[in-house]
Amino acid sequence: MGCFWFSRHKSGGKPSEVDGELSVSDKVKIYKYKEIRQATDDFNPINKIGEGGFGSVYKGCLRDGKVAAIKVLSAESRQGVREFLTEINVISEIQHENLVKLYGCCVEGNHRILVYNYLENNSLDKTLLVGGYTQSGIKFDWSTRANICIGVAKGLSFLHEEVTPHIVHRDIKASNILLDRDLSPKISDFGLARLMPPNMTHVSTRVAGTLGYLAPEYAVRGQLTRKADIYSFGVLLMEIVSGRSNKNTRLPTEYEYLLERAWKLYERNELVDLVDTGLDGLFDVEEACRYLKVGLLCTQDSPKLRPKMSTVVKLLTGTKNIDNKKITRPGLISDFMDLKVREPVETKAEQVNRHNCTNPSSYNVSSSSGTGENSNACSSGGSSVPFRKE
Repeated sequence: MGCFWFSRHKSGGKPSEVDGELSVSDKVKIYKYKEIRQATDDFNPINKIGEGGFGSVYKGCLRDGKVAAIKVLSAESRQGVREFLTEINVISEIQHENLVKLYGCCVEGNHRILVYNYLENNSLDKTLLVGGYTQSGIKFDWSTRANICIGVAKGLSFLHEEVTPHIVHRDIKASNILLDRDLSPKISDFGLARLMPPNMTHVSTRVAGTLGYLAPEYAVRGQLTRKADIYSFGVLLMEIVSGRSNKNTRLPTEYEYLLERAWKLYERNELVDLVDTGLDGLFDVEEACRYLKVGLLCTQDSPKLRPKMSTVVKLLTGTKNIDNKKITRPGLISDFMDLKVREPVETKAEQVNRHNCTNPSSYNVSSSSGTGENSNACSSGGSSVPFRKE
């Protein structure tokens, strides 16, 4: 990738792009590339804590003594400059205990680097979903899982309802939920985030996100609302309670898709069977089943039937009664996959790209592919692949 101009924008802290010159809010600290090299011991492989299709993430110690997660986008990365700026500007303008904190960025020549607070316990997909205590060394008891679910819900409620204009994350998934020393969750990776003005019902956009977490109306028609994030959260919620990813091809066909399995068990009034056996029965059955019902409610096929995130927080904490909510059949992954197969819009080149995907890092670098609104990153089982819907 070639060099590009980079400047601060002083007018009200809002980003702009004029005549090819890219700018960010003056709230963002700009680091020198030399300082980043020193912080990571010249990008020593020992300090690498994540790697993906768009670059690497290193643990580093800054001059002020702060330990940081340094996200380095490779020069060959297909992530667009606009996505890079989106991530900077969105996260620099907001702060919440359940969102990652951006320290600043570095742009010299073709170097594009983001500097975040370092989170000691990696991401949910690399800890809880790979076997919990057995493989990660972290004991995900029921209380810990409940706190993670509520924390993520509060973070999303903040983005959706307390920030103006509202922010739709577009890629809520296990690999984008990082855990600090106390296992408090932080939502990360805002490269695909979109602003949603209060007077707009939806934004029509090309699809970007992760297959398995994508809401049907967004995946099929490109209609983006905050309800798309809520669907993704519902899938994530079930993953946390069950301790497994939303798709597992090693299981028998009837168990392969988590959401389908949850719906079948709900119909038989056997939802408790979905709770992670790794908990050894040490959990509140009523509470666990309530969480799974909230997950089903969040993944309803019709966006209108999904609750807003502030309501989800109340349902999870028990201050609102889930039994008053009617739960119908959710938007199932298999239905979406069948619909995709019937769409004759994918070119041969796109099919090749779709099958040549790479696994994301734990401290994920990005899940976007391409540039700006021509970016369509979906993934199956957590790995990113391009997806195009004309």
